[in-house]
Amino acid sequence: MLAVVQKYSAAMVVFLTLNAGAVTVEHKAGTTVLSEIPQRVAALNWTQAEILLTLGITPAGVTTIKGYRQWQSDSPPIPEGVTELGHRSEPSLEAIAALKPDLILGYDWRHNRIYPELNAIAPTVLYGQYPSEEDQRDYLVRMQDIFLSVAAIFQHQKQAAMKLSEMQQALSHARMLIRKAELTGHPVVVGKFVGMGLGLRVYGKSSLAGAVVEEIGLENGWSATLPGRDFTHVDLLKLTTIGDASLIIIGQLPDNGQGMTDSPVWQALPAVREGRVYHVPALWSFGGPESVMRMTRAFVGQLVPEA
Repeated sequence: MLAVVQKYSAAMVVFLTLNAGAVTVEHKAGTTVLSEIPQRVAALNWTQAEILLTLGITPAGVTTIKGYRQWQSDSPPIPEGVTELGHRSEPSLEAIAALKPDLILGYDWRHNRIYPELNAIAPTVLYGQYPSEEDQRDYLVRMQDIFLSVAAIFQHQKQAAMKLSEMQQALSHARMLIRKAELTGHPVVVGKFVGMGLGLRVYGKSSLAGAVVEEIGLENGWSATLPGRDFTHVDLLKLTTIGDASLIIIGQLPDNGQGMTDSPVWQALPAVREGRVYHVPALWSFGGPESVMRMTRAFVGQLVPEA
């Protein structure tokens, strides 16, 4: 096991220092000092799984692996042999302990309540997924901090810098295509049918989808979010407030979603009447650089198909 020192704090953002081979990470649950590079990592959410795999690190265990392959779209793919650790919001402490990890990575809003138990198994770092009063930066900015933090833990800073540079180039190229298509400033609302009677999930300006929309030169046409989240759920009547914004729909329509799109209210939306509803494959809205590039390519591929 790695040597670890913990002190509790209310860290607003991720701070990380390297000193004489040790890495100190100040995160949402406290401060963790790692004296060695971890060899067996448990990723309790798909974001950390994606980040690790992007850096060329195979996690020893991941929560809800089937969901990662279906909803995160398995990009980068999780290799066979990675241990299933239970549900993302209810990870199996028994499975994690049996894994004998030397580092556990998770999110504060999901895992803070079991932080003492996790930290008793192995040094645990909990990052912040959503904006807070202390940290109101959008997801795209916050994600890059987290990506660099994880990279430094494993001494993969050079690889991380190259991947972030690739991501910025993809965003810059997309911005150029949007400008050439004379779509700069065009309002867009990004949504996803979620079923369960929740209607359409729409993403605010601080979300990854909202930030990507703004980064490529469009205007994110939705701002309201649920408390402590970067998205909200809207019914048809609320959706009429988007005005002339185009709609980008992520993923497939659920079985019970046809009633919503068949509704006269949906059919009366300007975006629907004018053929400005764009459908893109399943995209992970809480991912790392790979998810950003997939989302960027998907959005531009629909809005500027000749590109």
